[in-house]
Amino acid sequence: MTPSQKNADLLEKFAENAVEWGEREFRPVFPDLVDHLIQDIYGFAYRRGGIEIGVRHLISLGILAAMGDCTNQLRFQLRAGLNLGLTEEQIKEVFIQVAVFAGNARAVNAAQIFNDVLKVRVEEFNQSNAVKQ
Repeated sequence: MTPSQKNADLLEKFAENAVEWGEREFRPVFPDLVDHLIQDIYGFAYRRGGIEIGVRHLISLGILAAMGDCTNQLRFQLRAGLNLGLTEEQIKEVFIQVAVFAGNARAVNAAQIFNDVLKVRVEEFNQSNAVKQ
């Protein structure tokens, strides 16, 4: 059983069909790296007690935004944050902290990525509703 399969319960909270996608698209590229990442992130860090998963995720978003040049990971984690129940307002407040402690450019870049994520979610919602009608 791969780390993705072992942590499927948590991965699916972050993104629908995350395990299937990861096993098909991501793991074949570099399985050892993927297994290591999944185990560290979802098998260790996100399974710890002490702070709830939403707070832990806000911290993760702040770190990714402050680091910069993490567009793909930040986009995934922003979508995951919304899937975990974080509000737009909570996520936007992260960017205020990033601006103060890491710089305006990093905060603006992260905010733009978040804006793109929100636009895609609206499009997906509209497409889903169109199919139901």
